[in-house]
Amino acid sequence: MEELFAVNRAAYVLGKDRATVTRAVRFVPPDGYQGNHPRWTMASITAALALTPQARRNASKSWHRYRIPSKALDELRFNFEKQVALISVEPSLVRRRKMALKLAPLLQEYQATYLDTGRSLRIADDDVLGARADLIWSEMMDAVSEAAAWPLHGDDFFIKMIEAVPLTDDDEAA
Repeated sequence: MEELFAVNRAAYVLGKDRATVTRAVRFVPPDGYQGNHPRWTMASITAALALTPQARRNASKSWHRYRIPSKALDELRFNFEKQVALISVEPSLVRRRKMALKLAPLLQEYQATYLDTGRSLRIADDDVLGARADLIWSEMMDAVSEAAAWPLHGDDFFIKMIEAVPLTDDDEAA
C-alpha cells in the first residue's frame, strides 16, 4: 500500500509552499484518512500540482467544485466509484444493468447526506445546496449510465433507477 501524505508533510517533502499544495489537492478526493484528516498518495499530489490552476478548475466536475469536506460523503463517494468500476468491467450487459439498479439507493443516500451535511455546516442556502446536490446527482447518474452501457435517454434508464430507490417514511406520508 502506498504511503499517504498530509498537505504539510507533502509540502515539506516536495519543497513547496503549504498553500500551493492545499490549492492543488482542493478538488482531489482523498486516497485515505488518518482519523478524520484527509491524506493523499504522492502520485495524486504530484498529478494535481502538474495541472495549472485553470486546468484544475476546467477539469473539475460539480462533485469536485461543490465538494463538502466530510468523511461520510467521501466514503459514500468511494463506494460509488468502486461500484461503477465493477459495473464497467462486467461482461454481461444484463448483469451490468442489474448492478446499476442496485446502486440507486447509494445515489439517494449520497444526495441526502450531502444536503444534511451542507445544512448542518451552513455551507449555503437551501436552494443553492439543492441545486448543487442535483448537479452532483446528475453527474453520478451519467457515470452509472456510461458504466452500464445504458443510454440516458432510452430504455427507461431514469424510471428504472428511480423505481429502484426504496420509499422513505416521508414518501409514504405524502
